[in-house]
Parts: sequence; structure tokens; C-alpha cells
Amino acid sequence: MGTSTDAGTTITAPGPLSADYRVLSLGVCSLILGFAFEFMAVATALPAAAEELGGLGLYPWALTGFLGAAMFANGVAGEVCDRLGPRLPVIFGSLTFGFGLLLSGLAQSMSMLILGRVVQGLGAGFMIVAVYVVIAQCYPDASRPRMMSLIATTWVIPSVVGPLIAGGLTELVSWRWAFLSLAPLVPLPLFAILPRISGTTGSDIRRSGRVWLAAGMAIGAALLQWAGIEAERARWVTAALAVMGGVVLVVWSAREMFPAGTLRLRRGLPSVIAFRGVIAGGFFGCEAYIPLMLVSHRGASPTLAGLAVAGTAVGWSAGSWWQGRPTLRTRRSGLVRQGSVITTVGVLMTASTAIVTSQLVVPAWLAGVGLMVAGLGMGLSMSSNAVLLFDLSPVKDRGANSAAIQMSDSLGGVLVIGGAGVVYAIWRETLSATALFTLIFAISVLVMLLAVVVSYRVRPQGT
Repeated sequence: MGTSTDAGTTITAPGPLSADYRVLSLGVCSLILGFAFEFMAVATALPAAAEELGGLGLYPWALTGFLGAAMFANGVAGEVCDRLGPRLPVIFGSLTFGFGLLLSGLAQSMSMLILGRVVQGLGAGFMIVAVYVVIAQCYPDASRPRMMSLIATTWVIPSVVGPLIAGGLTELVSWRWAFLSLAPLVPLPLFAILPRISGTTGSDIRRSGRVWLAAGMAIGAALLQWAGIEAERARWVTAALAVMGGVVLVVWSAREMFPAGTLRLRRGLPSVIAFRGVIAGGFFGCEAYIPLMLVSHRGASPTLAGLAVAGTAVGWSAGSWWQGRPTLRTRRSGLVRQGSVITTVGVLMTASTAIVTSQLVVPAWLAGVGLMVAGLGMGLSMSSNAVLLFDLSPVKDRGANSAAIQMSDSLGGVLVIGGAGVVYAIWRETLSATALFTLIFAISVLVMLLAVVVSYRVRPQGT
């Protein structure tokens, strides 16, 4: 059987679409397909929804509410997967995700929309951890890079047609149908997945307190964003207390839930998990505000703004395909480094489109090109980083480590998107749009530079 290691890749095992794995692979990809369509719907419809519901000031909460709930669900799902296997998290996650779509689509206020996004985040958090565990348990080592590539390819169709569909529904009917039309489709892949994972079981590992730790991390992240709201109202004492409480909860939870040395960027598995959070924060912190910037600052339609984001998945799929080629000989750690540099270049290109002055007007279409370049880097680095996680995780810890990497992902997104949200909330009435969005995107660029540094530490010492 072939192997997938940091020394290079030799793939001789059956592919994910071979007879033994075809039905399971298609079921997993169908589950991801529903998630991908939802992602494109949010990118296209959320600015219009926030404006109609009178909640532009709460726009960041609709993003970070999803991520915070997903972070909590990641920790719970990791514990459940290690004890009982991935079957229950797959069922609960898909059904909860579908219910959250209904809540969002039927929202009569911004608060209800945020609640719907929180429920969606709970479902997505369970689903994605379960998918990682299914890949780790059900596919041979050498098939995993190609399965990650197949998952990335699943995003291409939603990226191309999703913005057109969601944008058309938003402009011609209502943004609500961008959510409601997906809700009945989400549970259907269960019929393909569940029979194929009926034999997967947990390891009967007990990790006391993980649910409380996951809740502590999510609450800590929420406190940090609440601090921004209090700062906007000039309640500086409350804001400072919220920051201190949030930092304490996040750091304490991360130290207990993540592998030892993660916060110190120790080489190997700890940095694999840390890298995921840093690069996710840098990239998604930029991408989250591109639709808002294009619509409110550059005068683009929701459809065009969604199409700009669509470039992400096209590039991501290409990068993931490249890392999953059977003849690849590049080290996984090398692919992670290359991807982080390419993503940084793409984020810089994308961020530049906020610049509109009397001396310089950067073309708005460059945002789509930049996101495609950044997506290429993300496909290279994120897929390779996930393969490193599988390679470096003992069997008994796969659920916990799959949860850790997803929580790191969500935490990075919450902190950067939330931090940018503080900037948006405090200065959107006083700064020019160019200055405001340039400042927001500068945060993402700085985080991406940190991701490049961390990428040099994912290779275990002495490998």
C-alpha cells in the first residue's frame, strides 16, 4: 500500500472513486456540496439581508456567530467521535444545519438571522469534524490526499453557479430563498454515507471537561467581540473587562484542548493545528468583507460580489488537485509553505481594491483575481496541512485532533473577522470607505505574514 508522508507522496492505493469507496466519497462530497452552496449564498445574500433587516451594524455577528457556534460544536464532536464514532455527529450535524437554514431564511429581524446562523454553525461544526474522522478511518493513507482534492473540487460548481442563483434570487425574489432553497437538500447525502460508516466505532477514550472547554473557548471569542460593541459605545471599562475575560477563556481552553505546545508553535503537530487557525484568520478575514466592500464601496451588485468570491473555490480546487496528484514528490511541509506565500500575495491583491482616491483607483475586478490566487494557495496549504494532521495523529486521537484543527480554524476566523468588525463598527461613520476597508484588510495581511512564519514549523523536528 502506498504512503503519504512529509518526505513525499507515493500513491498506489485505490482512489476515492474506485468501486470500494465511490458511494461513500459521493455521499461525503454531496454533504460538502450543501455546505458550499450555503457559503456562496451567504457571501451573496447577507449584505442585502442585513440592509433589509436594518442590521448593518450587526453584520459581523452574522459571520462570527456562525464561527463561534462551529467552534463549540467542533470540540463536542471530537469527543463524540472518539467515544462513539462519526455516525451520530454526521446525523445531528446535517439535520441541525438544515434547521439553521430554515431559521435564517424565515428571519424577521437581524437577531433572528444571527440565531439562524448560530444554529447553522452548530450543524456545520459537527459535520466537518465527522467528515475528517470518516476520511481518517475509512480511506487508506495514500488515498487521503486525493480525497481532500475531491472535496475541494466539490466547491467548484457552487462557486460558479451559486452566486448566479443566490444573486438572482436576492435581486428578483428575495434573499430568503438563498437559504430556504437549500434546507430540504442537506439531509439527503445521509442515505449514502450512513450505511458505509456503520462499522466505524470510537476508541472509548474519555477526555473529561472537553465540552466545557469548548464552551469556554466559544464564550471567550464572543466576549472579545462584545468588547468591540462596548468600545463603539465608549464604554471603555466594560470593553477592557470583556477583553481580559475573553483572552483568559480562549487561552485557557486552547491550552487544554490543543496538543501541548500549540500556542508556543512547537514543531510538528502543534504547529500544524496553529497554522490552520492563522491562515484561516488571514484569508477568511479578508474574504468576509469583500462582498460588503464591493457592494457598499464600489457599487457592485450582489451577484457580481458573489462572483468575485467564486474565484476562491476555482483556485482552491486547482491547488488541492495539484497537491493530490499521484506523481507528486514534494514534501507536504513544502506545499504548506508554498501555499501560505501564494495566499499572502492573493490577499494583498484583493485588499488593494479598497483603494479609490483622486490619484489612484484600483480596478474592482482585481478582487476576483486576487481571491482566485489566494484560493490557489489555500488549496495547496490547507489540503496538505490536513494530510499532515492525519499522518501525525495517533488513531486514538484522530477525533480530538480533527476537532482541534477545526476549532483552530474557527478561532482564527472569529478573532480576525471580529477584530475587523470592531474597526468597522467604531469607524464606519467617521472614516472614508477607502480608509475603513484598507484598515480592515491590513489586519488580514498582517495575519497572513504570521501564517508564512508558522508554515516553516509544521515539519516535525528531525524529519
